[in-house]
Amino acid sequence: PSPRFQQLNRKQWYQRRVREDKKVLEFDEKAKLASVKHLFSQLDPAVVKAQGEAIGEIGLALRYRQDKELLMIRVVAAQGLASRQVARLSVHPQVEVMLLDSVDKDTARTTVKKNCNNPVWNEILTFKIEEYALEGSRLLFRVLDDGDVIGELMIPIDWDILDSETEWFDLQDQRDWSISGALHVRVRYTNPTTLHVNVASAEGLCGKNSNKLSDPYVRVTLAGKYPVKTTKVIKNTVNPVWSETFDFAIPVQLLQTATILLAVYNKNLLESDDFVGEARISLAEFKHFHEIDNWFPLADLKHVARHRSEWSKGAVEQELREALVAHIACRSPQLIFNNTDNQDRVIRLSCKKAGQKSKISIKDGRLIFD
Repeated sequence: PSPRFQQLNRKQWYQRRVREDKKVLEFDEKAKLASVKHLFSQLDPAVVKAQGEAIGEIGLALRYRQDKELLMIRVVAAQGLASRQVARLSVHPQVEVMLLDSVDKDTARTTVKKNCNNPVWNEILTFKIEEYALEGSRLLFRVLDDGDVIGELMIPIDWDILDSETEWFDLQDQRDWSISGALHVRVRYTNPTTLHVNVASAEGLCGKNSNKLSDPYVRVTLAGKYPVKTTKVIKNTVNPVWSETFDFAIPVQLLQTATILLAVYNKNLLESDDFVGEARISLAEFKHFHEIDNWFPLADLKHVARHRSEWSKGAVEQELREALVAHIACRSPQLIFNNTDNQDRVIRLSCKKAGQKSKISIKDGRLIFD
């Protein structure tokens, strides 16, 4: 001990040393926590918090004055709003309303409510629109927090929704509502482990180039850690035809948990490619002896939490199976390799304590789990 402690007896010195060590540890923990908070404060709010499918509600009432050709929107209130930032829990909400199908995309906004997750506005916003153009138009509602979109809602206008009492709507994640069109896809499966995805064609894509056309191509993969495969680029069209087939190795036992991801892009030479739309095909009801031949509408699904979780689930399943094979091969092959018909090349895995058995077949150099 230091000279300052030599005058104390051994027990007192030990107790004081423990207290000082504890203070040092507490200081280190506080420093680490402060550092983590600082890093979080620098992150983009959209990255800091996961985006969910329903992120609050908004209460609205719509009226139309035929004598004045005036669409009136009463923004009543909102409930359950949540900040996208870790640094604070409360929000400063404001509602922005846009008439999507107007020439100038007319926009109106409510006032800002400070530090309020359940704001009440009870404000009326108005748009000048002729009656013949009213039905079929769309209203886009966005809830903003210091300019950042924390939730939105798109409502097609029809006479049923006009002149009604206050209705509550779930807010959704922000997406690109200009996306249009559909993708024609065929899916079939051949034993032992091949999923065939045929990207046939698309219709009604939104034009991303200055001539109102696109140079579209499709990226195809499965949710999880599978290779991304790409079609050829079709120039100057919004109704492309590809007729290309891509094969993915996936055991039949995993088919019902698989999801096919198809993303359409517009090819650019000097800039990054434009996102045109996305379709996802769940194989939960798919039977391996059947085929899928259908049109799938394109949408903006990049921020939908359910679809991100599908990718994560597929990746985790793959990692677990790869870890199992690595464990079998490296740690204890003599415990699980039982001699069976050499042509079948079957590995049987058993755990007596758990009372469980499994089987891995090797066909054409590929692992098939049972």
